[in-house]
Amino acid sequence: MTTQKKKANGNDFANGWNTAAWNDNASFEKLADAGRENMEAIAAATSIAAEGFGAVNQAWLSFAKSAMERNGAAVEAIFASKDAASAAELQADWARSAFDNYVTESSKISEMAVKTANDAIAPIRARVDGAVEKFADSSS
Repeated sequence: MTTQKKKANGNDFANGWNTAAWNDNASFEKLADAGRENMEAIAAATSIAAEGFGAVNQAWLSFAKSAMERNGAAVEAIFASKDAASAAELQADWARSAFDNYVTESSKISEMAVKTANDAIAPIRARVDGAVEKFADSSS
C-alpha cells in the first residue's frame, strides 16, 4: 500500500493525519505551554490545600487541647462536690457545655475545610475554563 498525499478542503493528509494542523514548532510550543500552565495550576492548588488543611488541622488540635483542659477542670469540680446531687448537676452542665462547644467548633472547622477545598480547586477550575474557552474558540 502506498502513502500518497491527498488534498481535501485545502488540507494535506498523509496516512490520515492532518499535517497542516501540525505546524511543527508552534504546535509543540502550544502543547508545552498548556502542560506548563496545567502544572502551575496544580502547584497553586496544592499550595493552597496544604496551607488551608494545615490550618484546619491546627484548629482541631487547638480544640482538642482546650476540650481536654475543660474536661479536666470539670472532673476536678465533680469530684470536689459535697454531695451526689451537686455532682450530677455539675456533670449535666459539663455535658451540655461540651456538646454545645463541640457543635460550634466542628461547624467552624467544617466551614474552614469547605473554604479550603473551594480555594484549592479554584486554580484548576480556572485552567479548565480557560481550556474550554480556547477549544470553543478554535472550533468556531
